Amino acid sequence: MAPNDNSSGSPPAPPTATSAAASGCPVLARGGDASSSTKSGLWGRWFSRSADNATSARAPSIDASSSSTAAAASGCPVKGGGASIPASVEEAARHPQAPAPGQRIPLSTQRVISSIPRGDDDDDTTTQQACDEKPSSVPAHQPAAASRWQYPSEQQFYNAMLRKGHRPPVEVIPDVLRIHNAVNERSWAQVCKWEKELHDNPDPKLVKFVGRPKDLSPRAWFNSRIWMTQEPFDRHDWYVADVEGGEPRRYVIDFYEGKDSSTTTPSTNSRGGDGKENNVAMKPPSMYIDARPALDNPSAAADRMAMFAREALPGLAGAWDSYKASSAAAASGQGASVAQIEGGKGNGEGGK
Repeated sequence: MAPNDNSSGSPPAPPTATSAAASGCPVLARGGDASSSTKSGLWGRWFSRSADNATSARAPSIDASSSSTAAAASGCPVKGGGASIPASVEEAARHPQAPAPGQRIPLSTQRVISSIPRGDDDDDTTTQQACDEKPSSVPAHQPAAASRWQYPSEQQFYNAMLRKGHRPPVEVIPDVLRIHNAVNERSWAQVCKWEKELHDNPDPKLVKFVGRPKDLSPRAWFNSRIWMTQEPFDRHDWYVADVEGGEPRRYVIDFYEGKDSSTTTPSTNSRGGDGKENNVAMKPPSMYIDARPALDNPSAAADRMAMFAREALPGLAGAWDSYKASSAAAASGQGASVAQIEGGKGNGEGGK
């Protein structure tokens, strides 16, 4: 994880750039259409730069009404609705695998299994309110028997973006999807840090997640309005199963655009519609990820303060972790000794 990742602190202005190979999220900026919005957003600008160097054919034009209809029926757990809402991983996974009309470069239909364990959600009211669907513990876009969340295929993701009114060059989709998957893995790593260090949960499970690109979190609102920093271009709410069987813990994840790196990256080879290889100069965007517990209850506020103290005083935090581990080992050993003694007494009485 990059040094500028901060699970509890406020984002810099602007955040330090990170390697896009390990971060990034293919969700366009707040406001929607990359082709018409004055604030084109992170991916809109990246797509346009990539398109200037690519020779592949453009995606076909899509009627706005049909895009809105498809977006409304996509089943994506995003608050609001309409073609201005960016495509999410959930929506992308629901789109068909068939190539888009006029698509001349084939895309993979293979879905990648993430490292994120999937938890059960018995009360899926949030998703139901956002999508107006019947509650289900297994999302429709995920295989019922799968134990881990699956990412959409390249073709599914491309179809989702077309239905949202975005027309990215088809040859950049594999790179975009790899970055998308990487940012989800990094986000999950930050969530796991909170769970392991503060809740003794070594194997957290993601119950569900909700895309909220138009909703500013309280921290993002304060930083952008008071400190005049940039707004996050996307927001997700992730729900993690409680090991004690309580309500899932909600985590807020804000995604910020980092600085443009002055270093050049090697170009990637892609094939155009004529079958010839093109050298497309790919300059992946940098990303800053801010994940923390949502302030839904006092314990979440306590978690934030505890994490702040751990990061401010790592030496004391390490000593405390060592003490807890040694105490747990001692208690476990003492319990085993007691069990052996009791077992010996039982054998002795039996011999009498």
